[in-house]
Amino acid sequence: MDATLDLDARLDDVAADRSEDRVAVARTLVDPNAFSMLYRKYVSDVFRYCYRRLEDREAAEDVTSQIFMHAYSALPTLGDKPFRPWLFAIARNALIDRYRRRRPLESPFDEHHDRADTATSPEDLAIDRESADAIHRLFQQLSDRDRQIVELRLAGLTGIEIAEAVRCSHAVVRTAQHRAFGKIRAMLADEQAEGCRP
Repeated sequence: MDATLDLDARLDDVAADRSEDRVAVARTLVDPNAFSMLYRKYVSDVFRYCYRRLEDREAAEDVTSQIFMHAYSALPTLGDKPFRPWLFAIARNALIDRYRRRRPLESPFDEHHDRADTATSPEDLAIDRESADAIHRLFQQLSDRDRQIVELRLAGLTGIEIAEAVRCSHAVVRTAQHRAFGKIRAMLADEQAEGCRP
């Protein structure tokens, strides 16, 4: 019974969000300054999604800006589609494009030696990097679609919104999500078992 009430509450929240978004989209089509409401509401979620994929703060900030510029310019084509899944479909496509164009950066040491050191301590970076590497290794063992679905779920999208963003059925999303989280749990259990062995 509680699960049904919880599901009903979540569906009500999604409906309310969609209604708020529709109002904000309608206002933006009349007054471009109203887009700031949508930007403030979703920028953190989009940034986290991009950062999780790119593992680079500056790159994630850059792509996040591009995503919102694209969303703003394409807003008149939204029609009656819900904004949030549409926005994350744009984000997903922007990241795919970024991976296609990605090349290692080559810059001589001389360009960087005069910069002030504003970075986090090497110890903190090593700990953060180790955690990020562990998560990245787990995600790399998933299929592309399963990884994208998990990343969209971690960005806060519902199953229905993910289905709209990746253009597949909700049943496919549920199955892929169940499979991916099961595989992640099994991999984490294996790693813990390995760590306990003498």
